[in-house]
This record gives sequence, structure tokens and C-alpha cells, in this order.
Amino acid sequence: MSLRRFNPYYRWIFPRLLDRVSSAVAEERLALLRQACGQVLEIGAGTGAGFCCYSEAVDHLIALEPDSAVMALAEQQLGRESQILQSRTELLLADAQEIPLADNSIDTVVCFLVLCSVPDPEKALAEIQRVLKPEGQLLFFEHVLSDSPAIQLWQQRLNPLWHRCAGGCQLNRETAELIENSGFTLHDYKRYQHPRFPGIVNQLIVGKGVNSS
Repeated sequence: MSLRRFNPYYRWIFPRLLDRVSSAVAEERLALLRQACGQVLEIGAGTGAGFCCYSEAVDHLIALEPDSAVMALAEQQLGRESQILQSRTELLLADAQEIPLADNSIDTVVCFLVLCSVPDPEKALAEIQRVLKPEGQLLFFEHVLSDSPAIQLWQQRLNPLWHRCAGGCQLNRETAELIENSGFTLHDYKRYQHPRFPGIVNQLIVGKGVNSS
């Protein structure tokens, strides 16, 4: 069992830092989540900032979050949403590396600034592919290793400290490559630098991966 639940920083401060990050990328979150449809699984749903972003094309939303303190805030947020949204949303305290859902049961998986912090992203992506239906979609928005050699150097230097303070977040992952190597075909893929993020985390990727298995 994770010891984070007993750590005051992760219990009281970190969830609120997540909310601040979410507000900085509110437009990007809305644009991505509006593409979700059918049976939807959001990996690392956090404090529930994305609940209101889903359209009526979503039949059922499963919000998966591994941290109980963060999940408590998501539950509060869901209570402030409409009765219709509440009725179609299920909160699931679980690990992305062991998703407790049936094979081929999900139409859309959403990963929004999540794959950077999963301890074993290959295992998580294998689980995502398992629960997705054939031709199901993975919608992703992630920060990755910078295109700048100078910033890459700082990312490598700071990563050991950073991931301890940022919920296991890694500064130096090439997530698009991991997604492709896991059997997804990339569509509407974009790689760019976010003007509101500091240099060590401003290299972002956004797009859709189609389950080609």
C-alpha cells in the first residue's frame, strides 16, 4: 500500500497543486475531452476538473484515480455537478497498471497529464489497450522530453528530485513513442511548447491513438 495517504504534503497540498495545473490547461482539456464518446475511461481523473468537459456523446464515464486523497476531492467535485452528469459518472479507486475492467469494454480512454507519472507506462498502456474495443481511441495530452538539448540536460538533472515532489512525475519520457510501440496508431498528433508552463515541462504532445490490435 502506498504511504502517500499518510504524508501531509500528498494529502493536503499536492491535490490542490493539481487543481492549479488543471486551470492552466483548461482550454486544452475541454478540446480533448469533447472528443470522447460511448463508454469512457479517464485514467488519473485527479480532482474531477474534467467532469464538466464531457459531451452528451458519453454514455458512461469511469473516472479512475489511484490516490484516495485526490479521489476525495473528485467526489466533492462530482457532487457539485448536475444530476445527469452524476448519474453517468462512476468513481473508481484503482491503479492504471491493473485496471479492474473487462477486455474490450471501453470506447474511449483519456490520459491527461497522466502517463508521465505512471511507474510502468508500458504496463499501463497494455492495460489500456486490453480494455479498449478494437478501433477504440486513446485521447492523450502529456508533457515529454524537450526538443532542446539544453533543457534535456536540466530535465535529466532535476528528474530524481522532481518525481519525488510531483507524484512520481517523470520529466524525460518520450510518451508518443511509448504509445506507438504499444500498438496504437497516432492521429491528429501535435507536438508543441506550452507558453504558460516552465521550460522543463513545456514540451507537450496531444492527439489520438487508435487501438490497432
